[in-house]
Amino acid sequence: MQTGSGDRAIVAPGEELGVEEEYLPGDNTYVDSGYVKSMVLGVAEWDRVNHVVNVRPLKLSLIRPGQIVYGKVYYFPNDKVAMVRIFAVQQQDGVRRIQPETGILYVAYASEERIGTVYDAVGLGDLVRARVLSSKPPYHISLRGPLLGVVETRCPQCRAVIIPSSTVSRLTCPVCGFTFRRKTAPS
Repeated sequence: MQTGSGDRAIVAPGEELGVEEEYLPGDNTYVDSGYVKSMVLGVAEWDRVNHVVNVRPLKLSLIRPGQIVYGKVYYFPNDKVAMVRIFAVQQQDGVRRIQPETGILYVAYASEERIGTVYDAVGLGDLVRARVLSSKPPYHISLRGPLLGVVETRCPQCRAVIIPSSTVSRLTCPVCGFTFRRKTAPS
């Protein structure tokens, strides 16, 4: 934590940078139990005039708003939200693997169609191609768009791998014949 001995320091994620009564959270910071803390490994900069603390990341993120990313659905906190582990980004020269980051998919951004729950668009373990909406982790992502959606899934009944070949909303398992909904992207 900054004690007044300079205006910059290297900090780790979760490190206390000051109390919220003294400094407002700036870039790459958040408030937890009254303390402003760092979100990333980087250089903390205390602005004593405006009373804001920012952290400049040591490693720039490869994830930017508007960028196409690939991830795996790993958790549903409720029926309106899916948590996605982002593991790759689309670049001009191809797909590049990255350190895993967290993505949040809200039901409103899961499909162009109006759907009741996020389960109508994605399932646990699905691999998705998504567009990034936010600039800071956890990244908000969207499946809205003709090339976005599930690129690989498993049948909920027999667990056979299914790779969608077109943008259909209903998939039929070639092994057991079970039919289920997904917001798919062409392979």
